Amino acid sequence: MSYTAYLATRYLFGKHRVPFIAFISRTTMIGMALGVTTLVLALGVMRGFESVVTQKIIGFDTHIRIEKLFESGFDLDSDKIEQIAAIPGVDNIFPIKKIEVMLKANGITEGALLEVMPEDALNKLYSVSGNYQSEETNKTGLIIGAALADQLQIRVSDRILAYDLGSFTDQLGLPSIAATEVHAIYESGMVDYDKSYLYCSPETMNELFPNAGKGDDYGIFLSDLALTDQVMDQVDEILPYSHLSISWRDRHQTLFNWMQTQQLPIFVIFSLIMIVAVVNIASTLILIIMEKRTEIGTLRALGTSRKRIRKIFALEGFMMGLVGTLVGVVLSLLFSWLQSSFGLISLPSDVYFMDKVTILIGIEDVIGISTGVILLAVISSIIPAMQASQLQPADTLRQE
Repeated sequence: MSYTAYLATRYLFGKHRVPFIAFISRTTMIGMALGVTTLVLALGVMRGFESVVTQKIIGFDTHIRIEKLFESGFDLDSDKIEQIAAIPGVDNIFPIKKIEVMLKANGITEGALLEVMPEDALNKLYSVSGNYQSEETNKTGLIIGAALADQLQIRVSDRILAYDLGSFTDQLGLPSIAATEVHAIYESGMVDYDKSYLYCSPETMNELFPNAGKGDDYGIFLSDLALTDQVMDQVDEILPYSHLSISWRDRHQTLFNWMQTQQLPIFVIFSLIMIVAVVNIASTLILIIMEKRTEIGTLRALGTSRKRIRKIFALEGFMMGLVGTLVGVVLSLLFSWLQSSFGLISLPSDVYFMDKVTILIGIEDVIGISTGVILLAVISSIIPAMQASQLQPADTLRQE
């Protein structure tokens, strides 16, 4: 160890003539550690929330949906469907029919959107199919969200009336009404979605509303979500002017925009807390310099250069930033593990789409925060280090 590092370590962690300075030094490092912990956890909570919501939405919707913009125009013929299916990355393409329905059971009426798709496509909606409450898996009927089932006070196998609201616009004006059973109840954790969407297979649809017509939408599942934009560009080249491809993120853009809007102010607020902790380094170093004036003067009298004096105190700032950062990262990782293992902080799932806080700490966040904090610590030590290097040996020794 060079004597520069030795002196920096001794000035920072050694005994002080004024005990209060040692207390301030340790308090500054503790403040930095808490600031780093808060900032890492804040980013981890934001990333965790976005990750959970993204996974649930992906499991609730197709990766790409082809929608018809208006009634006139060309429909997708078999040739175009085969061309889309042949695009690299497309795992499956299938028709989707959307029907606005009104459900009635136990004297209670609720509206919802019925989506009809093949059985194999329904099985890929893991937020739905992965949360079934069903007694007979081979029975036809409606797949209803738990929130909607609670509103209608129904359970699996209960009878329910379904009204096709689109039939009210027909010339005859006679609504299509069908009685069916609840095939399954799913609970995705997103209450607003569970209240609004229900599903069934084409076979069930033919039994309920055989004259409802042909669906104009198509769903696409991809083998890799990273190919979404690339596949959409190729799909758009094939589609007629009356159709448009929309990704899962575009369909829920409002929710993702809201999450991004929340991230910036949260990051700024906790960054300000971190800056306050870093500024304390300069105050601590100034106190140490005031206490070590005689030693600094002695070093200068023995031939120590001003540059080396600056290095000593800049190294002290670096050490304080390093210790605070390491302790802060360890505390944030420890709290993240405790939260994921024991769920210390719970949340109402009807508001936040999850029943507990999810913390997802990225290595890039840890590296970025650690580098920034240590760099700020070194920068904050520059002014005190320059002041220390300007001390004149004769003046300091005379005052002593």
